[in-house]
Amino acid sequence: MFVRLAALALVTALPVSALAQTARVEGMALQGDYIKDYTNIWTYLSGVPTVGNLVYGELGAVDGSFSTSPRDRGVGAVLGNIAEGRLGTWAIHLHQQTPNLGQGDATSGPNPQDSTGINQDPNTNLNQSFDIMWGKKFGTMNLGLRFNRAFRKSEDVAGGVTTDLEFDDAGATNNLGRNIVGFSGGVGFEMSQNSNLEVAAGFANRSFENSVTPPGTFTKDDGGTTYQVAGRLMWQWTPSTVITPVVKFYSFDLSTATSAPAKFDNKLSGWQIGAAGNWTVGTSDLLVLGATFAQNTLDQEQDVFGLAVPAGFDPNSKITETLAPQVFAALETHVNRWLTLRFGANQGAYSHLKFENQGTAPAHTLEITHSAFHMNLGAGVKVGTLQLDAVLANNFAQTLGWVGSGIPNTYFPKVTATYAF
Repeated sequence: MFVRLAALALVTALPVSALAQTARVEGMALQGDYIKDYTNIWTYLSGVPTVGNLVYGELGAVDGSFSTSPRDRGVGAVLGNIAEGRLGTWAIHLHQQTPNLGQGDATSGPNPQDSTGINQDPNTNLNQSFDIMWGKKFGTMNLGLRFNRAFRKSEDVAGGVTTDLEFDDAGATNNLGRNIVGFSGGVGFEMSQNSNLEVAAGFANRSFENSVTPPGTFTKDDGGTTYQVAGRLMWQWTPSTVITPVVKFYSFDLSTATSAPAKFDNKLSGWQIGAAGNWTVGTSDLLVLGATFAQNTLDQEQDVFGLAVPAGFDPNSKITETLAPQVFAALETHVNRWLTLRFGANQGAYSHLKFENQGTAPAHTLEITHSAFHMNLGAGVKVGTLQLDAVLANNFAQTLGWVGSGIPNTYFPKVTATYAF
């Protein structure tokens, strides 16, 4: 009992408050679009000059055994006090893995998901080489800009033959290990004393080319335009209630061309429209309730993701998942001045999954209607001026973690830290 109580005390000495990086959002099973958190700056660039000065650390996420090396780590800073703010606010991000489209980490998707995972950014080039942001406030308007880059290439010359490979960290030379050059921008407007509108757009060129010369064979992208357009309104309806409607569109061009010659059109796209209410309950706790309508579509002429499609379906197929709607709820409660606990869940009130053959295989359509349930737990702690956040294992409440139970895989799958000044 003493060991288990000590384990619980350790948790209470772990993660945060309302400035808690990606683990806070993931611990409530929410999209960051629906709450106020500084991680929104990856989508809504106009927030860069408003989040204050801070340094964050993505301490990593782990899968499998407790000893697995953390992945998705990073360090970044947002600085608004350079030259007393005359030069605007600058932010620099150094990440082990390239963050997903509009996200602050490599594990969150740009759209709600059902069960296929095609809401995710498909990039497998883990080599983020550059990410910088700038923002400035102009009266009642905020402006934010971002430039990011991920690049990796191998050139091998042997016996007069040159082999060029652009690949991901696993050494794969597939369609998804693309090099990225991206530009994003966003503006925010104070519409009134009680409302703030933010709109943003992000564009990127994602390219790859694997070639051998001579004889001149190659596989490369046949267009790599990627974009996301998003908008949200934060409306202070009552002193304790904020209503947040959100609209988002995204698209990834994953088409390829070969020297065969051959071309394959592949595209992943999606949209969502939803709204949430943020209620201040108790003294400073947060209750979030909302719903979102969304759709993710993978339209491919070749097998892009290697998904386990049902028997009888050709790689030339179309997969559509529709959430109409997905409802979500979360609670964040400040147990005391240094401890925060949180939990949240989302579920498709009406989830529809459709597979369609589009190739030479016999006409075949499969439609599945179901309700997928997802729930996360989180905890936060403030240690001096440092805030720590963690996503908890799903069975943590029953086991008190590995220290308390000796059961493997009952730990903190993800931990982040934030230092504000």
